[in-house]
Parts: sequence; C-alpha cells; structure tokens
Amino acid sequence: MNVSNKIATPDNLFWPQRNSIVSATIIDKAVVLHWNDDQQSTLHPVWLRDNCCCEECLNPVTREHLLDLRDVPLDIRPSSVDIDAEGALVVSWSEGQHRSRYNPDWLHAHSTEARSQRDDQIRQWSATDLSEPPSLDAINGVVTDELLYEALVTILRYGMVRLRGLPTDPAQVETMALRIGPIRETHFNRIFDVISKADSDTLAYTSHHLAAHTDIPTRESPPGIQLLHCRIAEAKGGQSTLTDGFKVAHDIKRQFPAHYKTLISAKWCHANRAGATDYRWSAPIIGLDDRGEPLEVRLLPFSRAPLQADYKDMDSIYAALVCFMDLVNSPDYQISFPLAAGDLIMFDNRRVLHGRSEFYPKTGDRALRGTYIERDDVMSKIREFEQLRSRSS
Repeated sequence: MNVSNKIATPDNLFWPQRNSIVSATIIDKAVVLHWNDDQQSTLHPVWLRDNCCCEECLNPVTREHLLDLRDVPLDIRPSSVDIDAEGALVVSWSEGQHRSRYNPDWLHAHSTEARSQRDDQIRQWSATDLSEPPSLDAINGVVTDELLYEALVTILRYGMVRLRGLPTDPAQVETMALRIGPIRETHFNRIFDVISKADSDTLAYTSHHLAAHTDIPTRESPPGIQLLHCRIAEAKGGQSTLTDGFKVAHDIKRQFPAHYKTLISAKWCHANRAGATDYRWSAPIIGLDDRGEPLEVRLLPFSRAPLQADYKDMDSIYAALVCFMDLVNSPDYQISFPLAAGDLIMFDNRRVLHGRSEFYPKTGDRALRGTYIERDDVMSKIREFEQLRSRSS
C-alpha cells in the first residue's frame, strides 16, 4: 500500500501516490508548495482550513463537513507548515491549537494544472474519423466490469459506444442500465419498445425515416444517456445514424460565426403535441457551459413549437437552424450503420444526435428496447471502477 493511502482526504476518493511535496513555505498568509514535477501551488488559508479532514472537522463515515465555515475567521493565518514522514502537509493554525493534515496527491489534484490520469478529454468526430460507433464485444454474452468500464470511458470520450453479442432477452437493457445507475423515467415509460405502432403519438414508433435528433428536449433537463438494445433485426432498412453535435457546433462556430451566435442565443420551444401530456421547454439549440464550450444540443425537428421571436430576427434564426440541421444530417458528419440482434448502443443524448432510415415492416420484424440514465451516473460509475482498480493495484 502506498503510504499516502493512509492519509485521510475530504472525500471518499482514492488518491494513489504519484506526487510529493518538495518544500512548503508561508508567504504572506498563503501556503506555497513546490512539487517534484516542478509545479507550484499557492493555497489560500481559508480554503485549507475549510478542507481540514480531521475527525473534528469532517465526519469520517459520511465525509460531510462538521466544521461550520462561519466559525473560521476570514483573516485566519497558518502559524507553521511542515511535511511529515509520510509526505503529508501539516499546517498549524493561528486559531487555538488546531492542526490540519493533507494528503499530497489530493492537494496536487486540486491545486495544480495536472490533468486526470484518465484521459477523459472529449474527442470530437465526423464521418471522416469514424464509420461506425466504437464497438466492444461481450465475452460469451457477458459484459464484465472491466468491459463496462471501457464502455463508459468510451461514452465519455466519443459520446457513444456499441456493445455486441449480448443476449436478446427483453430484460437485457434494464439490467445493463441498472448496473450503471438509476433509470430515468419519462412520459415514454420506464422502459420503452421501439416498434411500429399504428396509433403512435411519436414518429419514433412508426417505420418512417427519422432525421437526426435528440430525445425529449421538451424537458428542462433532457435524459443524459440513452440505451437502445436491438432484439430483432429482420426488416429491411432501418439503418441507425449518429452525429456528434459538438463537432458540428465547433465547425459552425469556425465557418459560420453569425449562425453560431444565433444557435447559442435564440430559444426554440420543443413541445409534446399529441397525447395526454403537455411538456414543453424553451432553450437554445446549442447550450454552453460556464467556459463557453458546448454542454448540450437540443433538436427534435418534428416536435418544435412555433417560433416566438421578433419578425426582424426570424430570417437569421431560421437560417441558423437550417444550417445546423443540414450539417447534422450530412454524410460528412453522420455515420450510418446497421444494428444486429444482440447489439446495444449507449450514447450521450445531449451531445450525439441519432436517427434512422425508413424500414419496411412487411419484410420482417424489428424490435428495439430502450431506456435512459443520466450523465452523472456514468461519471460516478467510472470513478467507482477507478477506485476499485487503484486499490487492487
């Protein structure tokens, strides 16, 4: 066991020993650390005191704060700093006799520019990069924990993954989803069957061609991850399509900046227009995070409510939307592939747009079963797997 594993941290994560503190000094009121990788950290005293993980300050079971931040003087200063025999940073405080001890690897991760050991950077793609989803084969029909971890990291990077060679029993998609996290229920039921229905209230349950779209933008928070399990694939047609909405957004920003500005600002309302429910939500086609990078795309072309905008703005709003729709359905960006019985695809519903070509029910049966989970379920499961892997290494 690495010595730093013995040092408590303010969270439940495992921080394997990778970095060591070369020196610790107090400059003005800050604690300044120099690391063995030549990086430097300047740590604010209130931040350090707030994250003390001794049993007086942090519940050792729940990892929740016992320290009330209001009890910490905002002018608190460290009276001394040291590096103990196990490499931990030890800070003695000007308030009372309190001492805090910090895991060096936790400190390094939270105070330097070092990236995660897992390469979780998003990798944008187009049809020139991929011709089909990244695919992983089940082992004798079984998805091991190791394979599931690889699948989830693939979703994180590419927004999609295909698992092949799974059983075709009806419970398969629910079983897979529950291995990752709770199922996100929607008005389309907890588990839904994508089959042709004569009385369907959505085009998804017909045999029609479906243009690139995301599911349920009618909700304030659309489902994060969709799972679709192909149980029967006998009918002709029905090629599945996937498009990286983040890649399209990136290219529009570069090639058509005026359209991009409109896509991130003009709000479109998506609404249920049949059936008993009446969900509707207004948001831009491209939603940004606090760094100005794409966080989500929303587009369900056949469920757009009438545009509400000033007349003078409608030319630019419609032009931007058509530009986005053209590109997400373009063979330059969209990949098209068949689903075989036993395939299960998982994709980020707030990044990757999906669709299908028309299929012909008279030529054979076709049955897909699907459900939703959330993006943060995937992230939580990845971290859980990585903690187990680190502890066993």
